[in-house]
Amino acid sequence: MKKLVQMTLITFTVPVLMICSILMTQEIEADPKTASAKTHEVSNVEKAVKDVPQQQTLQDAQVKELTKEFMDTLVQPSDEKYKVKNMDSKAQLLSAFHSIAEEEMVKPFVDYYYTEEADGLYILPTETPPWFIADNQYDMVQLEDNVVKIIQSNETALHGAYTIEMKFTHDGTWKIASASIS
Repeated sequence: MKKLVQMTLITFTVPVLMICSILMTQEIEADPKTASAKTHEVSNVEKAVKDVPQQQTLQDAQVKELTKEFMDTLVQPSDEKYKVKNMDSKAQLLSAFHSIAEEEMVKPFVDYYYTEEADGLYILPTETPPWFIADNQYDMVQLEDNVVKIIQSNETALHGAYTIEMKFTHDGTWKIASASIS
């Protein structure tokens, strides 16, 4: 019965669509007085369409690159006393994350893993947090036009089983907006 209804709809819909498309493509004699007004209306519509922000699509390569850059930036090179070699302050480190993640997301990581002393910046000698694993599968959920959530379940010898949920936002470029581990 369902197939019969579908076939009937297709049988009637296709000819109607064909007639509509033929009528829409035929040139109609235009009144010279209204032709310029219609052209103006079309250009306004085209301009409005161009002005509407386009939804950005987060790509797999961007997810992997941003999560890798985040961890690479979080784990700064240090000397044998754990003094960071290339930065002197938390402010410098936070600014290094500018193109990778939102500051509100980064600050708790920097505050936990780094201390600022009179002679420079020091990293806490410990393991990295549970994080996104590029080779493992994950789910991507579109929350809003330019907000995407990534959900990945992992299990490692160090951290055991965990799920990481990350939000990525697009405001000119994609950035990590938040990350939570459960």
